Amino acid sequence: MFCAFCGSQVKDGDRFCKDCGASLQGPGNAFQSPVSAVQSVSGNSRSPRRSGAGAGKNPYRDQIAHLRLELKEARIHLKEVNNQISGTRSNYFELDSFVQRGIARRVGRMIEGAQLFGPYQRRKQLQDQIRQLEMELLQLERAQEQWRLQKQ
Repeated sequence: MFCAFCGSQVKDGDRFCKDCGASLQGPGNAFQSPVSAVQSVSGNSRSPRRSGAGAGKNPYRDQIAHLRLELKEARIHLKEVNNQISGTRSNYFELDSFVQRGIARRVGRMIEGAQLFGPYQRRKQLQDQIRQLEMELLQLERAQEQWRLQKQ
């Protein structure tokens, strides 16, 4: 993959260009071949958010702030999914107290399991996404700390 702003090579899954700091998540911000990226750079009116790289300003600040916002959003979605799971489980727990043991209870459990399958899958995805974002944030914070030490 190549950055559409500066044309440098980036790894699959990177959220920001390591050279210019541009976000790679938007449509058309990363290309498969360097030719497409160079053509895009010459015809692209947008400029990357460099955060004043070379001017003494922190080049990691915007990236870290963006990742922190993504983390907050993912955590909020995770809370919503957990609330949905809790609500469904409590509904079936109340129903269980009225249903006698036997086939009706087993059918109720099967229906509950079917209704919870999607939310459980979504919860797992969100947990994985949060873990990945936290790892990226940690890497950026380490790089920022190294940058600060080199600057001193």
